[in-house]
Parts: sequence; structure tokens; C-alpha cells
Amino acid sequence: MPARRYGVRRLAIVFCSLLLLSAPALADTQPETPPAAESTGWTGAVGVGPIVFPRYTGGKASQTWLIPVISADYNNVLYIEPLRAGVYVWGSADRKMGLGLAIEPRFGFRSADGPRLAGMNKRGNSIEGGPAFDWDFGLACLSLSLFTDLTNSSRGESARLYLYREIVKNDSLKFGVFGGADWMSKQVGNYFFGVAEGEATASRPTFHPGSATNATAGFDGRYRLGHDYSLLFGAQLSQLGHAVAVSPIVENRQSFVGWLGMAWNL
Repeated sequence: MPARRYGVRRLAIVFCSLLLLSAPALADTQPETPPAAESTGWTGAVGVGPIVFPRYTGGKASQTWLIPVISADYNNVLYIEPLRAGVYVWGSADRKMGLGLAIEPRFGFRSADGPRLAGMNKRGNSIEGGPAFDWDFGLACLSLSLFTDLTNSSRGESARLYLYREIVKNDSLKFGVFGGADWMSKQVGNYFFGVAEGEATASRPTFHPGSATNATAGFDGRYRLGHDYSLLFGAQLSQLGHAVAVSPIVENRQSFVGWLGMAWNL
């Protein structure tokens, strides 16, 4: 995903690509458990593998990248997961709640990314970040985040609400499912899905959506192959909210992201 050469946007895109499977639901990712009482240093796995995702949100064409694969945390305070990274600054006495800061990427497009984008101006990728609250209430883990655009792309706000439930956790397999919603402000929706007057054509009318809420659901996990190596995997399906799904640049309301990586256990 190109950007201005060696500029701030370029650095933002590189960082986003690391987060995408490393650092995927185009939404959209699992919440982390609040910090534990004891420090253990780095835990998790680091490796490399392919990820498949749309060329742009709302497009039919997909692309595959080979990128770093990281699923790890440091002392259960700093964490890096698919499509999300963050740090806790406060935890409750029973360690069931945590408050901190988190970041997630949101990807833009170029006019060459799809036939409905021909002649349109580039939409820059952005990193959105802000306060995040996580709560493990037993049945599942809830995560609520309030974000703003940190890279001055959309200059808007968004909010994420996720539920994550761990289904299996033993010495060889960790597997969980998640679902949630991604609310985008009017500025975010218009930036990524709007059509300005200068971009309008006979088949692509001017379009200025309001705020929208997208839905996402998926699974992720880790399978230990032995003492030294693991397989990291996951997939998610997202659906655009009606306000942006009717944009003339949207070809497909649903988007799929899937990843698989060979990783070294920390």
C-alpha cells in the first residue's frame, strides 16, 4: 500500500502492516485480558506468514502479503495482537479490569485499487488510537475503545466495542471467538466512502455519508508444534453499515481477512 515516499504516511503504513497480523478484522480484533499480578516478561510467539485481505474496504479484489506474525505481551501490560496494540496504565485489585491506551489501523485506497475508484483522489491510511477499557467478566472479555485519527487522514473519531470468548486453552491449543461493532463518525465515513464533487461521474454520483456502524465476527488462536514453534491463525468477516454500504464505490458490503503464520515461541 503505497504512500508518499519516506513521509509520515509511509511510516504509518509500514506500522499498520506490522499490526495487521503482527505487531487483521479489518476490524476490528480481540480484546486483551487486564494485567496479571505477576511479571513474566515477554510471552507469546513471533514469526512470519501470509495474510489475505481486500485491496480496499468495500472492494471485491483481494491481496496477499507476507508479513511479520506477532502475538505477544510483556508482563501482561504491553500487548501486540492482530490489528491492535496497546498498553495498560491501570488495573483493578482483582485484575479483572484494565484501563489503558490502544491503536488500530484503518486502510484507505488508491484509484487503481478497483474499477469504481478510477479517477478518485487517494485516501490515506490512518492509525486510530485512544483510551481503551477491558473487562473480564467471566463469561467473556469486553473491550471498549474511543479512538481519534492520529495521522491526520480522516481527522475523525471512532469507537470499538468487542466481546471475546476463549473456547479452548491448554498446553497445545488456544482458540477463541470474537464479535463486535466499529462506529465511525461522519468525518471517517465521508473520508473513506464519500465521493466529492470533483470525483463524481455519470456512474458515480456525489456521495456524502453520515456516521455508520460496521459489524465484525471471527476467530483466532495458536497451536503449539513443540517447545520452540507454534502456528498462529485467525479469520474475520466484517460487514459495512448501511450508511456507507450504499456508497457508489462499494462493490461488496462484506470483507474477509485471514492469516496463518509460523512463529517462534518466546
